[in-house]
Amino acid sequence: MKDLTNNFETEVLERSHEVPVLVDFWSPTCGPCLFLGPVLEKLETADEGKWELMKVNTMHHGPLAHEYGVSAIPHVQLFFKGKKVSEFVGALPEGTLKKWLDEFIPTETKERLNAIRERMQQPEEQENARADLRIFVQEHPEELMGKLILAHQIVLEEPQEAVSLVEEIKLGHLLHGSADTVRILAELMTFEGDPEVPVENRLRTAREAIDNRDFEAAIVMLVEAVQIDKDAVKELPRRASIAMFNLFGSQHPLTARYRRRFEMALY
Repeated sequence: MKDLTNNFETEVLERSHEVPVLVDFWSPTCGPCLFLGPVLEKLETADEGKWELMKVNTMHHGPLAHEYGVSAIPHVQLFFKGKKVSEFVGALPEGTLKKWLDEFIPTETKERLNAIRERMQQPEEQENARADLRIFVQEHPEELMGKLILAHQIVLEEPQEAVSLVEEIKLGHLLHGSADTVRILAELMTFEGDPEVPVENRLRTAREAIDNRDFEAAIVMLVEAVQIDKDAVKELPRRASIAMFNLFGSQHPLTARYRRRFEMALY
């Protein structure tokens, strides 16, 4: 464990090219911080050099904390190869922290997975990258993140297979929220319903639009379903809308265009 002196660039970003660096933004006046700090130090010692802990006192480094998006503490961020790769806010219990570290501290296997993920962001590489991802999942069935990424990739085409991939990710797991997105989208993609019932008709039409890769039309239908009856079919209009936004990501144009319309439809 080290306390940041003055150079975040050198002590964290450059150092993270050699070993993962976990940055604990804290303050001596923060009760949860005083609980979390010793637990992080204990885990760092137990992991024997797999990662390093850097403590950043926000009372001394306020502008730095603001630069890295810290608005509440404790706020822990993980850096690797000069980039932030994960983070959490709050004082997690030791057991949850261990699971978080197991999930996000880089290993050779996770590096291979990350390389595949990066290729999937390139349109010309997507098909080959998806094939490599399937091979990765077959070779590393213990890597739930790999299964989850593949499930997100195929859920709109192969919903049943996608659900089977995330079967092990139960309530309470760190990845449960993302796995639930898969389950909800699979529910939408297998929905039949009654075309004579307006809200169910919109859900069917949204599913058909997704089949035709007309995602904007699908979002429009889902929002209309929410406007008609957001509680119908066990709240599927609301849940499916949120799942689609989660699948696209917050920066996607369709999320930016329709999220506000969806939120207004809820009230």
